Amino acid sequence: MYIKYDNTCETIEKHEKEDSIMTNHFQPGVNTKIKRVFKATASVLLIAVMAFAMLFSSSNDSFAAEGSADELWAITIGDEDVLFVDSEESATQVIEGLKNYYLTQGSTVLDVQFEPQIQIKKVIKTTGDDYAAQSANTTNVEDAVTQLSEGKVEYFVYKTEEGDTLESIAKDKGISVKKLVTLNFGEYDADETIKEGTYLVLYAEVPYVDVTTVEKVTSKKSIDYDTVYKKTSSLKKGTCKVKTKGVKGSKQLVQQVTKVNGETTDSELISSKVVKQPTDKVVLKGTGSVTAKAGVTFDFAEGSEVVEYAKKFVGNPYVYGGTSLTKGADCSGFVYSVYKNFGVNLPRVGQSSVGKAVSYKNVKKGDILIYSGHVAIYAGNGKAVHAVNERLGIRVTSVNYTGSVIAVRRIFD
Repeated sequence: MYIKYDNTCETIEKHEKEDSIMTNHFQPGVNTKIKRVFKATASVLLIAVMAFAMLFSSSNDSFAAEGSADELWAITIGDEDVLFVDSEESATQVIEGLKNYYLTQGSTVLDVQFEPQIQIKKVIKTTGDDYAAQSANTTNVEDAVTQLSEGKVEYFVYKTEEGDTLESIAKDKGISVKKLVTLNFGEYDADETIKEGTYLVLYAEVPYVDVTTVEKVTSKKSIDYDTVYKKTSSLKKGTCKVKTKGVKGSKQLVQQVTKVNGETTDSELISSKVVKQPTDKVVLKGTGSVTAKAGVTFDFAEGSEVVEYAKKFVGNPYVYGGTSLTKGADCSGFVYSVYKNFGVNLPRVGQSSVGKAVSYKNVKKGDILIYSGHVAIYAGNGKAVHAVNERLGIRVTSVNYTGSVIAVRRIFD
């Protein structure tokens, strides 16, 4: 019914009468045909609506199915979404990969803790700029583990103090001087200096998360062998010969090891078992002696060793005809006994005829100095160590204290 809002009852009644007249003008046959047309049209419209509804429902189901492909999984540390991966499985693999990064291969894992906690959560990708930004942040499992294990760079401001230098600051903060200067002053200048109270920008590599691992680790450790010396007269005194080579042993250790980011903070020994005993190294040490001969030198000792040994007896008495380094010796007896300690038999008298003759300008420590009626051992730097006389005993004096050197004989070359 068409209603014109003219605010009068008469008008409404008028329209009602007109509608009644128009209805009565339709003939009965024509009216039936029109009804049939209306019914057919309604059926077509109903079918179209149902088809559209089915199509819309199918489209929604397809969209819902594809929706799972439009999900991101965030790896969250504390309150921060650090990175994104493409599935829950990938997120789980990242966490397991970070654990394994710090674990010892073959160990028994007792505990792994993250501080702060690591969580994974599903994030629905959006359209537009947000979608592009989130997609750009998606990474694969391997790169994600690398990123988390390497940590991040944090910048901070440092105010220099009295005594600070660029070198000391760089060393303390673990960066190069060049990086420090470039970061704060632009171009690198080797002559750059700083004043007290200067504000510098510094950086440090810090972990995203501290990974504490507790493992039972089984390892092998070598056991050092001992060296055993055995005396033998078959070798010259001062010489050695290896009779048996030493072989290291081994033992098995079981330890409970606690690490933070791969660095051991605590280790407790659970058990130790010797797997292989070490074999001692056996060294034969010569006690035999050789007889000094004219023109012959030996190489099993150094002249400096002879001097150091001889000086041990400075202050002991001079005894004519004696050969004791402690109770007393004369000049030739002193030289005789010193060399005997090194396995060389010198004649009691006539020492000027053994060993190799050398010129005084080529004299070196340990050489025998020959005087008129006296012998001594050259001590270096123009000094001689010898049994001087009954008044002085064994002393270190200048080379010429008892006269001029007339010959030099060398025993150890």
